[in-house]
Amino acid sequence: MRILKKKVAMANLRRQQLQAAQSLSIFEIPTLSFPLKQDQNSLAELKQEVQTPKRGRRKCAFGNNIMKNYCRALVNFGISPMAEPYVKQEEGETTIISPETFRSILNSKKKKVNCIKTLRALLLNDGRDSKEMRAFKPVFQRVCIVFLKFFCANWIFNSKVADKMKHLKYRGKMLRRVQNPQYFTYLEDFSQKSHSDEN
Repeated sequence: MRILKKKVAMANLRRQQLQAAQSLSIFEIPTLSFPLKQDQNSLAELKQEVQTPKRGRRKCAFGNNIMKNYCRALVNFGISPMAEPYVKQEEGETTIISPETFRSILNSKKKKVNCIKTLRALLLNDGRDSKEMRAFKPVFQRVCIVFLKFFCANWIFNSKVADKMKHLKYRGKMLRRVQNPQYFTYLEDFSQKSHSDEN
């Protein structure tokens, strides 16, 4: 009976090791073989240590990465045929833009829209804008709101983004900023966080 218990305990430990190996990247841990006598607490500590994000600039880089992913997704959705029903004129709109013109403007801006500044420029009206751009911006804002409300979760869970839950968490922040582009600032106040980390 004691031999059977030992075998069951060893099989359970091996299964935990395999699960830990699958959840951790090979670049984060140099070796994936754990000693058989290693208890559960030390294994959990090791896993937590690897998954804990580093302080400082990494947070800023991660926030920038989320912003780039959202910018690409918003522009790609605007170009896609799925956005066409939302591009068409709504009641009360004075300026009209055709779906073809909308797509051509968005295609020309596609490579540049990869940060908060460029996305904000596509949403906010500027006095120097042409008539075409003045017609484009409210339509693009409407398309972005539709994407963030109805298509965003589907995009997150069917794309190759690394941290899906983090992207889902920022969906509400992105929606509020797109609805009020004049208040469009960074997703997180990284300067304040870095000061608090230093103290």
